[in-house]
Amino acid sequence: MSKRPNLTIEAPRLAVRLDRQFPHGASSLTHSASRLTSHASRLTDKGFTLIEIIVILAVISILVAILTPTVLKFIDDAQRSSAANSVQVIAAALNDLIKDTGKFPGSKTSKNFLCSKNGDFATDSTSTWAPDNTVCSNLFDHLIINDPDGNGTPDESVTDYRTSGKRRYRGPYLSSIDEDPFGNVFQVNVSTLIGGDKNPTWVISAGPDGDFQTAVTDKELSGDDIGIRLK
Repeated sequence: MSKRPNLTIEAPRLAVRLDRQFPHGASSLTHSASRLTSHASRLTDKGFTLIEIIVILAVISILVAILTPTVLKFIDDAQRSSAANSVQVIAAALNDLIKDTGKFPGSKTSKNFLCSKNGDFATDSTSTWAPDNTVCSNLFDHLIINDPDGNGTPDESVTDYRTSGKRRYRGPYLSSIDEDPFGNVFQVNVSTLIGGDKNPTWVISAGPDGDFQTAVTDKELSGDDIGIRLK
C-alpha cells in the first residue's frame, strides 16, 4: 500500500526526464532507433566477400609455393652443416686420444668400427660399413669413458687405455656423442688404423639420404655422404 504514492510521484519526474532527452517526442525516438539500425547494418556489411576470400587464399598459396623450397633448402643446409661439424669434432677427439695414449682405437677393440651410441644404421650401397652393433665398438667407450673393450668396467689396466704415465688416457674428450642430424649413427672404420693398412680411415655420416655411397676403401667421398679422413 505504501508504494503506490511513490509511483504517482515518480511518474511525472520520469516524463520530465524523457521530455528533456527527447524534446521532439516519439518522432525523435523513432529517428534515433533508425540511426542505430543503419549503423549496425553498415557494421554487418563490412565482412569479406567471397571474391576477397578467394583472392587472399590465392595469395597465400603463391607465397607458400615460393617460400617452401627456400625453407626446405635452409633446413637441409643446416643439417649438412651440423653433420660436417660433428665429424670434424669426432675426428679431432680421436686424434687427441691417439696423441695422449699412443694407441690407435683399433688396437683396443676386436671390432672393425666405432659407432655413435644413438641412432639407426644407415643402408649401405657399398656393403662395406657396419650394418649393426655386432661389429661396432661404441665411440662413447673411447671418447667419454675409458672402456674400449665395452665390458662396463672403465680404467682396467690391461684391456683399457693406460691411466698413468706420460702416455695415458686424459678424457673425456667429448661431452656427448649423438646420432647424425638425419637420425643415423656416425661410423669410423678404425681397423684401417692398425696393421699397416693403407686404406683411408673415415669419420662419416651417410648424409641426408641415409645411404652410404662411399666405400671404406674410397679416398674421396661419394654421393651425399659427409665425412672427414683421419688418414
